[in-house]
Amino acid sequence: MSTKVSGPVDQLFGLHNSDFGSPQERLTDQRQAGGGIDFGTSPGAGAQSVNFGGPSPHNSDSRVNASARAANPTDQDLAASVRNLVEQIMQALAQFMQQSRSDTGASSQGSGSPQGKSAAVSAPAQPIATNAGSQQAAATPSAAQPSSAGPQVASTPPADAQAAPQATAAPAPAPAPAPADKSTAVGDAASAGSGPYSLNITNTQDHAIKIGQFDKNEKLVGELSLEPGQKGTMKYEADTTGLLKQADADGNYKPDASRLEFYNGFINTSDIDGRNAAIHATDGKGFEVGDKQSIADKAPDSITSLDSAGDKTIAGWYDGSTEKMKQGGDFLTNELGTGMTYQHPNDDTLGQGSNPMRHTDSMSLDVVFGKA
Repeated sequence: MSTKVSGPVDQLFGLHNSDFGSPQERLTDQRQAGGGIDFGTSPGAGAQSVNFGGPSPHNSDSRVNASARAANPTDQDLAASVRNLVEQIMQALAQFMQQSRSDTGASSQGSGSPQGKSAAVSAPAQPIATNAGSQQAAATPSAAQPSSAGPQVASTPPADAQAAPQATAAPAPAPAPAPADKSTAVGDAASAGSGPYSLNITNTQDHAIKIGQFDKNEKLVGELSLEPGQKGTMKYEADTTGLLKQADADGNYKPDASRLEFYNGFINTSDIDGRNAAIHATDGKGFEVGDKQSIADKAPDSITSLDSAGDKTIAGWYDGSTEKMKQGGDFLTNELGTGMTYQHPNDDTLGQGSNPMRHTDSMSLDVVFGKA
């Protein structure tokens, strides 16, 4: 037996349980709605018909009154068959709609999952805990989806999952340290000798120099090598007689070099033996001895000598036994006087203001070795 569906389908029809309570109620509602569901044998057709919409052009045999239906048991059987058939149709429609929504929901979830997974996996340098949190956050909304019959809810990761990458992010690297000041590093580089007294020496010449400390027997007991502009400290003991002098370009300490001499607070500079440097010392509190004048370039060649680097040494008076000594001593006295630096062995007998011997209670002096 075949089933034929005819009539317009744009008009809504009810599939509620109340529409199938009894044959009489269904027929009454169908008449009021202007349509009907006819299951019966149409004259001459031999088929059942389902009409949705307006009146059928052919009157169905199922449209009879209640007394006629009660009198005809065949109609009652037919009505039961119709009810069963309609219920089957309802179940089929409900399953179809549910399946359609399930497929739609799965497709929607499937289209969003790969992106979320890719974002979690491709995040660079994330700790394992962070990746696990991100994957769990991505999986949780899918497991918590409502049934396919309900509305779709946008899946939003929990707040904790969003905050996890920020909490576990690697700290920004610390800023790089500022480059060291070369002048400061050079200034504090060298130290020699021992004792509570210190001579803080600065090389103001245009080439490297070597400063040696000698005891009263002319034995070398300390040595500093200073680059141009470099500072170093030479230390010495109390109640010790000693001196400092500068070596030549070959590292040799010549007997005609300038001297800084010290003994128990008495400090003086001396060019008696000769002058290869301008030596000056001060305690910063009023004590001062020596000079910072460069006079070698204007000295005549007859009273100067050169080392291997071409640096000059002016001849000193010493004992005045040679003409070079006499001329050298006279030149130094005329240029520098006798008040600040020894030019002759007896300068310490001169009166106040002209005596180069000085005394200070300071235990630290700033000393400069400059060009002769």
